[in-house]
Amino acid sequence: MSFTSILGHDKTVKRLRAMIESGRVPPALIFHGLPGTGKFLAALEFAKALNCSHAAHREKPPAPPQPDPDDLFAAAAPPPPPPAPEPEPAPPHTDPSDSCGACLSCLQAASGAHPDIRVVDTEMQAAFLDEDESANLKIDTMREMTRWAQQKPMLSPWKVFIVRDAEAMVTNAQNAILKTLEEPPPGTIVILTVSRKNSLLSTILSRSCVIDFGALPREALATILRNGGADPGQAEALAALGSGSLEKAAEAGAFLKRAAALRPSDPARAFKFAAGLPRDSHKARDEVKTLLDLLLARGRGAWRNAEGPAKARLTALLRRTLDLKRMADRNVSYMLILETALLESERAGIKLEDLVKPG
Repeated sequence: MSFTSILGHDKTVKRLRAMIESGRVPPALIFHGLPGTGKFLAALEFAKALNCSHAAHREKPPAPPQPDPDDLFAAAAPPPPPPAPEPEPAPPHTDPSDSCGACLSCLQAASGAHPDIRVVDTEMQAAFLDEDESANLKIDTMREMTRWAQQKPMLSPWKVFIVRDAEAMVTNAQNAILKTLEEPPPGTIVILTVSRKNSLLSTILSRSCVIDFGALPREALATILRNGGADPGQAEALAALGSGSLEKAAEAGAFLKRAAALRPSDPARAFKFAAGLPRDSHKARDEVKTLLDLLLARGRGAWRNAEGPAKARLTALLRRTLDLKRMADRNVSYMLILETALLESERAGIKLEDLVKPG
């Protein structure tokens, strides 16, 4: 994979390529955008391209076993095999702003084993601290990252640290990386991928170069879904529901499956649908907010074509949905919010099957 695998962000990728080609890379970068728009993939490809040596790597063939000179009963050594023909040299990789995919650095980056490209997230933290995975990045984890940053690169000219979902850092953890951002060791780059910039300290924002990732165009999202194995019709439907986010498209796919399993005439279907929310509160909140976004989009479309009492009902529904979306950011019952939204949407004439139908 290379930058060609990143779809829907042509201007952003062009900017990243220019940084690599010029060699003028800010030591602190923030990749900002909605969840599921490809920020983390872009960070990985950026680190991979930055450290690419553009020289194809070939494994040396293993040496043939040699007989033990002290073994009097060893079989005679076989005659040496004829020399193998020299392989065709790989064509030179001429694009200095992208990875070649064939050098040792690229191969290690693709396997996740590059010693100079490190991903810092809650999964890595759980392994490092030998504890269950949590929702937050802790100060001990970020202190360890700053310790790694002081070490010299092992393979490549750049050490790249990718802090995935950096909004998970608690305040003390953010303070712990400030010195690394202020006085970065030579050849060190820290990339923070974040969905909400206001979750970061102003001191971090002021020391970082922000790269914005907009919502994915519907065509690009459908292509990504098809490449992931979805059939063309399903990919188009999920891209229409995904609001430019691969993550939201996946959630919409789960909504479609849950809705298809319910009978349209079942009076309890709103409650049964809400009962299918994930038990994890963070995932449940994200799914509820995605469904509320779908309801707002569907309600606004219906409002434009409505008249009289129907328009008044839809106006009230839109206001109520905005209130519910604000409530979803608080410590409330996400199941209750979803049940309320589904019941009120049906009263306004928007049924569950209409809500999760692409339009």
